[in-house]
Amino acid sequence: MSLLTLRESLLSPEITAISAPDPTPLKVPDALVHFMNRASFGIRQSDFVRASLTGIDVWIEQQLNPESLDDSVLDAAIAANLKSIAMSGVELMAAYPPADNKDVVVLSELRIATMLRQLYSQRQLKEVMVDFWTNHFSVDHPSSQTLRLSKTLDDRAIRQNALGKFSDLLNANAKGVAMQFYLDNYVNVKSAPQENYSRELMELHTLGVDGGYTETDVTEVARAFTGWGFTRGNLQFYFNPRNHDTNLKTVLGVKLAANRGIEDGENVLKMLAEHASTAKFIATKLVKRFVSDAPPANLVEQVATSFLRSGGEIKVMLRTIFSSVEFKASADFKVKRPNEFIIGALRVTEAAISGTTYGRALNMRLEQLGQLFCAWPAPNGYPDTTGYWINTTAWLSRWNFAFALVEGTLDAGIKLNAMNLAGSAKTPEALVESLAERILRRSLSAADRATLIASAANGGAADRAIAVELLPTRAAEVLGLMLSSRYFTYR
Repeated sequence: MSLLTLRESLLSPEITAISAPDPTPLKVPDALVHFMNRASFGIRQSDFVRASLTGIDVWIEQQLNPESLDDSVLDAAIAANLKSIAMSGVELMAAYPPADNKDVVVLSELRIATMLRQLYSQRQLKEVMVDFWTNHFSVDHPSSQTLRLSKTLDDRAIRQNALGKFSDLLNANAKGVAMQFYLDNYVNVKSAPQENYSRELMELHTLGVDGGYTETDVTEVARAFTGWGFTRGNLQFYFNPRNHDTNLKTVLGVKLAANRGIEDGENVLKMLAEHASTAKFIATKLVKRFVSDAPPANLVEQVATSFLRSGGEIKVMLRTIFSSVEFKASADFKVKRPNEFIIGALRVTEAAISGTTYGRALNMRLEQLGQLFCAWPAPNGYPDTTGYWINTTAWLSRWNFAFALVEGTLDAGIKLNAMNLAGSAKTPEALVESLAERILRRSLSAADRATLIASAANGGAADRAIAVELLPTRAAEVLGLMLSSRYFTYR
């Protein structure tokens, strides 16, 4: 059976059984596989072997302390090939002046660097958290020349603080050019207060929409941030005291004395970072990300308590989540969003990537699936719920990607070898078992296993060796079906 014929058969009942959402519970993966599915962008064989040898507790601690993991080869490759990633604001403005319209290079290089880190970094949990905070402090990266340049600096700040303290992240973001520009705080002056940033700061970054602030607080916080902005020549934060409202302000019932300057805004950030509503809001988002679309109230409370007791230490909150019974019992409660699905497929298949066009090809697929890097048009970030990402059209798009990957038609620079993944398997039965162990790392239901074996056998016996000339095609067919299945789509 050709891949085209097989793909056309995906809507048949027996194939739909493993390809479409099904309420029948899947067999639960072991604890290490479950953790790696949640705390990485996909399980590469080398990572799995190392984690199996060290044990889950050691692997968790290594991931929570990423400086213990050597990424020097990856870092060197990014520095050598993507020059803008390490540039300062001055260097970016000099190399990519607005008049030349070359700033799209900076946008492209940041997207590619992000992909490469998600694909190859040993510091997988850090990359997951960079993705989380990038979405939390969402900006529409492609929407302007200033953002196309300044987002590279913003990404650097998020990376530095992704597993640190929330207050440091919040401060870096508030003073970052990307957020200053995106939410118009750079034009926030005492003669005409601009409330965009102050509103989103409380609603989306800290307290949450039900966090207890009022419209008066929005106005007062806007006044506290008057005079904050940046200099265009070097894309650096700048406070202009002449544009700052120095009158008395009251935020969340706390008075900010008159005749002060930048400390007004800094005090507001400190107040928000330490607030109980912020602790609950951040805890809810983290539990939603790592456990369930419907965050268990008890676990949210525990994580919020960890936030407050630790002063917003992100590692402490993550340890609380990973050690919880709710996390351990949450396999398949979450769906892989498009970025996680695509990067995950490349990671588990050990796809070889080379050349200069793979980034464009992958970005095109991400755009089709609706999750292009930093291109969500609103400041609330990409949704993190199954219902948003899974529907008939989404399933078909994922199937198309999976089969393009196994066919080798994604891009000339993206190749994989299904036979390498299948090992020494020669029969339909062995082929399914071998690929399931390598790609899915979990047991198949009896019905799904039988369906896959029948597809691989193509009318032959399950225990009879497949002809040598047909084996690569059959392996690719089974691989494509597995990547299209709910076993791989859910995590």
